[in-house]
Amino acid sequence: MEWYKVWRSNPKKVKHTTIDVMKDDVDPSEVSIENAYKTRWIWYHTILAIGIFFTNIVLIAILLLLAIKL
Repeated sequence: MEWYKVWRSNPKKVKHTTIDVMKDDVDPSEVSIENAYKTRWIWYHTILAIGIFFTNIVLIAILLLLAIKL
C-alpha cells in the first residue's frame, strides 16, 4: 500500500524499474549443456502442443459424430 500512497500524493514521482528478462539467455551459437537443455525443452513442448491440438480435433469429431447419430 506504500506505493499507492506515494502515487496518490504525486504520480509523476514514482520511478518505474525495468527488468531485463533476456539477460540470462544463452547465445544460440554457443554449445553448452544449458543451451542444449533449452533447445530440447522448446522442441519437446512444441511437439506436445501439436499432439494435444490433434487430440482435441479428434475428440471434437467424435463428439459431433455422436451428437449427429443420437
